[in-house]
Amino acid sequence: MEDPGAIGVAAFLLADHAEAVNGKLYVIGGAFNRLYAGGSPPVVHPHLSVASILTIPWPATGMAHTVSLTLEDADGQPMLPLGALEAGFEVSRPVGMKDGDESLVPFVFDINGLELTRFGDYLFRLHVDGRPLGEARFRLEFADRS
Repeated sequence: MEDPGAIGVAAFLLADHAEAVNGKLYVIGGAFNRLYAGGSPPVVHPHLSVASILTIPWPATGMAHTVSLTLEDADGQPMLPLGALEAGFEVSRPVGMKDGDESLVPFVFDINGLELTRFGDYLFRLHVDGRPLGEARFRLEFADRS
């Protein structure tokens, strides 16, 4: 049986651009799993947003949490310069919230100048408080422009 106080994930996706504004997630060019490049690696992808919506149950409100994002290549090697992107957060209980209710909290990690060292598969992993919550896979493929 799943812990009723455990934080969950309602959405986890890659996008050309995403923003979390006033408790809502705004996504442009979202939910893809392929990138194409015409040259040879390394390929620098100019901008990528990794967007998520976390579900925060009543027991998990009012306390500090950490959300983290990692990226691995097909061999499991870390691809982000610092190993992981992290952010701390705390969700307060809105007026009228009761046990059994949950809050939705959007998060966006923006990655500029992502260097992909070879064609093939990559994997973003989302964790909250060290617990894995989601995976978003994508593949870098060669785009023949002849």
